[in-house]
Amino acid sequence: MKLEFLGVENFQKIMKDQIPIVDVRAPKEFAEGHLPGSVNLPLMNDEERHLVGIEYKKSGREAAIELGLKLVSGEVKSQRVKAWMDYLQQNPEAIITCFRGGLRSKFSQQWCAEAGYPRPRIEGGYKAVRTFLIETISKFTYEKEMTLIGGCTGAAKSLLLRDLVSFRDCLDLERQANHRGSAFGGYGNGQPAQATFENLLARDILLLSQGGRVIIEDESRLIGKCVQPEIFFEKLRNSPLVFVDEPLSQRVENTYQDYIVNSTINSDDVDQAQTVFDRYLKSLSNIQKRLGGLRYQECLRDLQKSRQDYQEHREILSNKIWIEKLLHWYYDPLYNGSLEMRKPKILFRGTRAQVFDYLKSKLDQ
Repeated sequence: MKLEFLGVENFQKIMKDQIPIVDVRAPKEFAEGHLPGSVNLPLMNDEERHLVGIEYKKSGREAAIELGLKLVSGEVKSQRVKAWMDYLQQNPEAIITCFRGGLRSKFSQQWCAEAGYPRPRIEGGYKAVRTFLIETISKFTYEKEMTLIGGCTGAAKSLLLRDLVSFRDCLDLERQANHRGSAFGGYGNGQPAQATFENLLARDILLLSQGGRVIIEDESRLIGKCVQPEIFFEKLRNSPLVFVDEPLSQRVENTYQDYIVNSTINSDDVDQAQTVFDRYLKSLSNIQKRLGGLRYQECLRDLQKSRQDYQEHREILSNKIWIEKLLHWYYDPLYNGSLEMRKPKILFRGTRAQVFDYLKSKLDQ
């Protein structure tokens, strides 16, 4: 039976159609970077791969293959083939990959075919698709124009961006990074590895369909721990900007809704709420030096008081007090200082509603 390869000419379709991918690399490799739409169902676990690697260095390729087949045999092999079968039954269009499209995906593909599920594997594997995705980011950066949504923290720029997707091509870097981009912006459930973040960015670039300028929120180079690709970030930093100008009171309310009301603080799950408060206390500690000693101590007392209010009365409104102080004392000077240093071209300035109308219908006029 001739088993199918999918070469570079198929990579764009794989990403745009969001075809499921069975990645048979070891869990450690997968964690360091994987393709959008992939699931890790390894041929060998981390320890088995490590032993095969040692054997390869000691005795060569054939001995390493022999050891690998010995380690993944009998009941171990049956369990791993069953995991692939279970997934392919639910995702019959899925394809297979390993790192370079070599022996691991070859054996996996062969065993799937023998079990009645012949599926193609990616020629060149993860490495080849990764190269294609990095080139996609570079090509996009050179060819497309960006318009940034700027404004002080709490202006609901991310919500505005998501409201625009039906009318404009938009890239949501915070969604790809699973982080809101601020010192307090983590969700508590981790971020993708750097390579995975870049792969997600490239996939979303391939999904753009409206044409014209691409709308992106004005972000720092670092979004949590994820780093924007250098050439992409340089293009972003030199792009024109529309400024969402909302009063402090509205920005406090927006931030309160996002970080308090829409979090587990606004619930009866005490343990989860305490976890969020712990995260916010740690975030506050991380900006202590920049905030200044006296202001840090004041915000710390306010945040601890809010925590106590929750513990004793399930009251959450007092969180607005420390939120307002942080916006006024920390975030506004930080963003306005950055803006003053960069001096971007500002195309339009207005409320969130006015900016939405401008970006939706007037940007290209």
